Amino acid sequence: MSIIRLDLAALVKAGSLSADEAARLNGLALPDRRGGLLVNVLLIFGALAVAAAAIALVPNAGTGLFLAVSALAGAEGLRRFGPGEEFKVLSAGLALMGTLGLAGWVAWQFGDAPSATQPALLVTMVLAAGAVWFRSAFLAALGVVALGAVFGTGSGYWHASYALFVEEPALTIFVFGALAAGLYAVRKRAAEAWSGLLTAAARTAMFLVHFAFWVGSLWGDVIGDAGWSGNRYDDYAAYEAWEKTALTVPEWPFSIGWAGLAIALAMLTRRGGFLSVSALVFLGIHGYTQYFETFGAEPVTLLIAGLTLVALAVATPRLMKLWKGGA
Repeated sequence: MSIIRLDLAALVKAGSLSADEAARLNGLALPDRRGGLLVNVLLIFGALAVAAAAIALVPNAGTGLFLAVSALAGAEGLRRFGPGEEFKVLSAGLALMGTLGLAGWVAWQFGDAPSATQPALLVTMVLAAGAVWFRSAFLAALGVVALGAVFGTGSGYWHASYALFVEEPALTIFVFGALAAGLYAVRKRAAEAWSGLLTAAARTAMFLVHFAFWVGSLWGDVIGDAGWSGNRYDDYAAYEAWEKTALTVPEWPFSIGWAGLAIALAMLTRRGGFLSVSALVFLGIHGYTQYFETFGAEPVTLLIAGLTLVALAVATPRLMKLWKGGA
């Protein structure tokens, strides 16, 4: 849907519109929903404040579960029985709060499981169910990220530092590459109402594929290494003995494969679309990473890199013209 903004008073003054035409267009204008949006935002923050206070007063998992279920019930009630579109934002906010709260409760309850795979898989199921039920693209993306934790993929944060870890790059590339391809294929046949949800999930899966290639291009992959993540240092001698016999993929297949994938996506998918643009971005990240990993920040190599970038900048417009001419 395209939205066009017109200054009716200025158009009438300039003689481009008559007063009757301006009045007719004014009657067709979309209603101003800024006031309703403000009310929804205030209600969401109010709900967050109540939830925080309740958890502080009664700090246990049961309180969190009750609040999560209450938020989900409120979201469903507004979605089904709410007056028109007035509380759509509030319904979406409650759905997000409730689904994340329920996922957090599941993670808390199963946090002591022998393997991290079980709680991660359950959280993935909760987020996926919330995404499908409430048609939430954001929850769909979070569900894919949570599925990554099943295969030892995730992120971390501590003081002024962020980290990305992919413990099984080859497996992550295979699983999420297949998932992204499957979601894009389903999107072509699915109804329009599901398009946003499927697109968000597929794009998130592609991000994880690129991240797995990134980690693999730097450190390679020891197949099955994620299985030792919980007790690697408890019995390090046993881990070292296992690592010597484990199947290992060196860095270069990931480096070559990543470059090939990025170039193929940039060349073969729709220009200006997510796949082509993200492929070019990650191709730049790949080149930057491999350059400093291989040559380091030495004066001579920096000079060569700078001259190469200038040459590429000059040659790229001509290559693009030749490409468009032959397309």
